[in-house]
Amino acid sequence: MILSRDEEEMACGKHGPGLEKCMNILIKFGEAMGAEKMVPISSAHTIPREPPDLLLEMTEGVGQTGTFTTLHALMSAFDPHLWQKMGISESYASKEIPVMTQRLDVYRRLGFYETYTCLPMLVGNLPRRGDFISWIGSCAQLFVNSLLGARTNRDGAVLNLAAAITGKAPYRGLFLDENRHGQVLVELEGVDTRGITYTELGAIGYYVGSRAQQRNVVINGLPRDLNICHLLALMAPLPASGSVSICHVVGSTPEAPTLEQAFGNQKPAEVIRVDKSAIEETRALHALGRQEAVDMCILGCPHCTIQEIRNIASKLTGKKLRRGKRMWIGSPYQTYYLAQTMGYSRIIEDAGGVISSSCMATIPDSPIPDDVRTLATNSFKAAHYISRLTKGRVKVAVMEMSECIDAVSG
Repeated sequence: MILSRDEEEMACGKHGPGLEKCMNILIKFGEAMGAEKMVPISSAHTIPREPPDLLLEMTEGVGQTGTFTTLHALMSAFDPHLWQKMGISESYASKEIPVMTQRLDVYRRLGFYETYTCLPMLVGNLPRRGDFISWIGSCAQLFVNSLLGARTNRDGAVLNLAAAITGKAPYRGLFLDENRHGQVLVELEGVDTRGITYTELGAIGYYVGSRAQQRNVVINGLPRDLNICHLLALMAPLPASGSVSICHVVGSTPEAPTLEQAFGNQKPAEVIRVDKSAIEETRALHALGRQEAVDMCILGCPHCTIQEIRNIASKLTGKKLRRGKRMWIGSPYQTYYLAQTMGYSRIIEDAGGVISSSCMATIPDSPIPDDVRTLATNSFKAAHYISRLTKGRVKVAVMEMSECIDAVSG
């Protein structure tokens, strides 16, 4: 691999042991993947879940991050300030809080930005089209590649942290033009795209992800005026049922002004046709029986925008959660403060809901309270992970946001 002078100095330990370790991780990985060089990255987004010993080792002697770096949502839906209101057990909290404190000391010393969200582009980390970045989180990676046209690979947590510390990443994979073109075409047949709902879009994404797997997706036939919330609903399940890293939406996303440009003037390797029956069959995977009561509602996977918080508040005005019911809402602190200013958070909290900047997919160990047997969400991604992480203890139903709220409030 061809290295610049500063990269060589990092690798040789001239800038301290932390940078030496990080650069050598990147070099070894880059060489294994066939990368010829490193490139500077304009930003990083890392996961606050590293073992403290590893974090200390990789940051030893480091004064600050090598690039603008934000933090992903708090994992496992665990919030050190709200765990009691969320109904998470004290035994779980007692193990998590000391470790989170150790990490926080390092983050603040190095200048990590404590955004705690899976949508960093909504709270200040907004790369431009063509920027090289290293972001963690399958949703964040997919969104930035697709919606912004910036370039990130599916870096794992250690590689991603090494990139944040050095400000460098191997030039490989989705950094290269030729690897960003579409491979699979999705055509919608007999679907009313003008009146399409949030969960219908989620079902399309979940179905397509299972068929496309790791291949780049191009979706044709969606209206240009879909808002950001609808596009997020469509894309979030793609890396859950599959491992899609790019989803071009013809006429909407920056690298797909036309169908031909989305495919780099090549023919698709496969055409996936999505009709009403495919959508309904996918929704049936997480459906609620007529006699089943909902114990809990989870919204905000990916994190809720201020518009979604407003909609939730409007549905809860004058209502309370019914006895024994729970509601968790994921949203970054920055959005929460705006919701507080506008009065939305008070309505939600007075009703009994909890707004947390944690991961509502509850990855990796899902501390859903023991009294919850049935859970409603509008997110196919959350349903996918929670049902698996709880090993069937919790049944998860996917419904529209308003239906989720009605199921636990009155």
